[in-house]
Amino acid sequence: MSPRPKESNNLRTSLLGFFIDKPYHGYELYQHIKKKTEFQKIWNIKQSLFYSYLDNFFIDGCLSKQIYEGNQFPDRKVYAITELGEKVFKAWITDPVLHGREMRQEFLAKLYFTIHNDSNSGLMLIDLQRKECQKWVASIKLEQEKNSSIYQELILQYRIMQIDAMIEWLGYVELNLIKTVPYN
Repeated sequence: MSPRPKESNNLRTSLLGFFIDKPYHGYELYQHIKKKTEFQKIWNIKQSLFYSYLDNFFIDGCLSKQIYEGNQFPDRKVYAITELGEKVFKAWITDPVLHGREMRQEFLAKLYFTIHNDSNSGLMLIDLQRKECQKWVASIKLEQEKNSSIYQELILQYRIMQIDAMIEWLGYVELNLIKTVPYN
């Protein structure tokens, strides 16, 4: 069994971002994400898991739920973000990810919402993420100093080069976002 969870609990927080603009019923939001957004390129979530997350957000107080009785169709649950949900989402979106493996999904999810809602907060997130990546490199370099095995050196150098590529990509993203930020 893998020591890593299959789905990141932090990534599920991204779903709250869709409720910032308007309430949704579950199926409507699921279809919106799958067919009308680029978000589905980051996270291909199963429908059953998606509904489970919505129910958990309701239980946790991040979403409110209103049930509309259906005459010719099943009752519909319409979810709306609560004040707590907005607070949780805003805290999540402003924090950098803490591991390189989280860049591929969780960081890209954060970037998705900052690009669509506020490019300035995207630029701040990129800066924080770059600093976090630099900490990772510094930590690996300290580990390199203690190392004596050639194989271990190869692994550590691979990780450094991988993180350096992430830092370079963050610079690329930053340049492209700067082009979209209006001047004050």
